[in-house]
Amino acid sequence: MRGAGARVGTGEHVYLLREVQGSGQIHEIGTGAHVLAVHGAAVDLHLDGGDAAVVTCPADHVARAVERVARTPVPPPTRAWLRPSMG
Repeated sequence: MRGAGARVGTGEHVYLLREVQGSGQIHEIGTGAHVLAVHGAAVDLHLDGGDAAVVTCPADHVARAVERVARTPVPPPTRAWLRPSMG
């Protein structure tokens, strides 16, 4: 499945990190896709959604779904703040 140094493997769910042009359309950043094949520095993707298409793009234009979730910033917990009384 994964070759030496490959970032993604066949069958993995990934997201686009950059806009990709394919079949006359430009597919947006964040579009979900499944990896069909890995060819060294290029990957073949089946893009999800209503405008589903098969495109080939550089491997550095995609991120695995688990990496995307792990990099999502977590908001700090809200703290109750009480104003001191002046009396």
